[in-house]
Amino acid sequence: MNLVLEQVMLDQMMPLVDESWRIKFERVREDGFSRLRGLWVLQEIVFPIIMKLLTALCVPYVLSRGVFPVLGYPLAVNSAVYRFAWLGCLCFSLLCFCAKRFHVWFTNLHNSIRDDRYLIGRRLHNYGEYKEKQQNEAGTSSEAQISNSQGTGLIGEVEVGGIRLRRAIREEA
Repeated sequence: MNLVLEQVMLDQMMPLVDESWRIKFERVREDGFSRLRGLWVLQEIVFPIIMKLLTALCVPYVLSRGVFPVLGYPLAVNSAVYRFAWLGCLCFSLLCFCAKRFHVWFTNLHNSIRDDRYLIGRRLHNYGEYKEKQQNEAGTSSEAQISNSQGTGLIGEVEVGGIRLRRAIREEA
């Protein structure tokens, strides 16, 4: 039951948190209740949540009750600012959250396009075939040069198109 409740809670919160929070909650789940480190949980989980909640509550209140009346606006304007301060801060937080997500998305898109263009992280399967085809057309064949001078025959070098490749040579009895 606890696992189902945790999965439902984490699935509902996934759009609002990043990968680091998932790692923290998995660490808490792996440690279990008996081996739970209280100071780490306070520093890494509880305090950030409390600070975000206090910021969401205190900043609009301080702006609407402390800063705006000092600026000399009439009571009607101060009342409207007090009424819409939390909505304004919520919209600002949502804007920052969306900007952060879009930045990550566009960075990933840019990296993906760059990697596809320059074939980063991909193995070129036909590179050796192309070189061998060129050599066969020129009439040269690859020669095996055994680099092991003791004559054990375990490791040898094969030169293909000017590139030395180290290969294991099997002993045939």
